[in-house]
Amino acid sequence: MPPADPQDRNIAATFAKGMAVLEAFDGQAPALTLADIARLTGQDRATARRGALTLMHLGYLRQDGRQFSLTPRVLTLAGGFLRAHRIGRQVQPVLNHHAGALGAEITLATGDGDRVLLLAQSTAHGGPVSYGFTPGSRLPLLHTSLGRMLLAGEDPEGLEARIAAAPIAPHTEQSLTDTAEIAVRIGRARQAGFCITDSEFEPGITGIAVAVAPNVVLGSSLPRGRDGAEGVDALLRGLQTCASELRQAGALSGL
Repeated sequence: MPPADPQDRNIAATFAKGMAVLEAFDGQAPALTLADIARLTGQDRATARRGALTLMHLGYLRQDGRQFSLTPRVLTLAGGFLRAHRIGRQVQPVLNHHAGALGAEITLATGDGDRVLLLAQSTAHGGPVSYGFTPGSRLPLLHTSLGRMLLAGEDPEGLEARIAAAPIAPHTEQSLTDTAEIAVRIGRARQAGFCITDSEFEPGITGIAVAVAPNVVLGSSLPRGRDGAEGVDALLRGLQTCASELRQAGALSGL
């Protein structure tokens, strides 16, 4: 979340600091101390303490000794968005149907700053790859097919700056760290209408992604070499069909 501009009178700086405290609970650790919160938010300890205690008073945090953790009430913040875009009623059944036909999990995602934000994931079982991610999980922008497909849908003139602003630390030995080469791969995805990555996020895993709408993409993955090129082609065609059905449903407009 970008810092509040103290010169903008339309921005409530105190509220923004409280939201920063809430966002510090990103799932990397089940609980945080005040020292952790202050470090992650860049706030002094007194400010972090006020934010945490306020969120506790509102029911979004609980305290156990020196540690704070999220309560299930935080799910209500996402519930309105998911219902408004009919994720459970229209999107989820489409994802499940196509995932079952393909025998692979399908993920719906959007961009969130320098990360990929997962909106929904199929619940069909038996896919060859399962990362255990859930809606709200954030993935790398530069080393996943989802992230590169999102960048492929943006204004090419701003691509260099977007790549420079995103974390580029490698996740595997195959992760590209040459920003110029990453830009080339994104350009190819823009022309082709799909993106394929090979072992850049998880070793031995091929990722595939296609666009659904502006800033919305679908993706799936399979073990490298499984069923050869035919397996990749079949998964790509399935994702394209799923994306087409989602567009026709119109549930993702306005994202």
